[in-house]
Amino acid sequence: MLVFDFDGVLHDSRHRAWRCYQDARREMELWALPDLTGPDDLPVVYQGVLSASLTRWIDFEVAERFWKRHAELAALTAEAEPAGILPDLAGLLADLADGPGYAVVTGSHHITVRTLLDRDLAAHQLPRVLLSRDDPGGKTDKLRALREHHEATVYVGDTGSDVRHAHAAQLVSVAVAYGYADRADLRAAEPDHLLDTPADLATWCRARTGTDATAPSRTV
Repeated sequence: MLVFDFDGVLHDSRHRAWRCYQDARREMELWALPDLTGPDDLPVVYQGVLSASLTRWIDFEVAERFWKRHAELAALTAEAEPAGILPDLAGLLADLADGPGYAVVTGSHHITVRTLLDRDLAAHQLPRVLLSRDDPGGKTDKLRALREHHEATVYVGDTGSDVRHAHAAQLVSVAVAYGYADRADLRAAEPDHLLDTPADLATWCRARTGTDATAPSRTV
């Protein structure tokens, strides 16, 4: 089974993430946090462990509250998103659902992910397992449980933190360069594979699951 992060991997939420970051910063009056000018500035704050990355400007406990509020705002605005699954990946997920299955482990709220998945996938094409921030336990614990109980082998993420969670759970780590973090952060976490585009990810996954003979993976 392949396991995917959601935001930044299966769904392009960068504009919404930026808007919610700015709104949470303003609402909580956390002026010490950087004022991001647009989605391209997200790598400034998406570095390493998410809350710890903000301790350059605010205390860890405040950072935890900030990201909790950020997730709440993201859930409230999900229905306004113009698109659901990235076009290059919708067909892949449908095929995986009919074959080995796939799972999603995400820091977003369950309702947010379901709202967006339902736009492009039929009920039988949804993930076999969906674990969100609404479920107990950390990301490493969830990934480890999927490895032990569902034979998960791969976790695909878009941040250095995702890569480290995959390694801790003894899964193959695939990082995508089109998400929230920049290449320096991804390379520092030493993923097993670094892929450039959603199309590259789809090809790699098809090769991994035996439906394609080639895969444009880049081992780093």
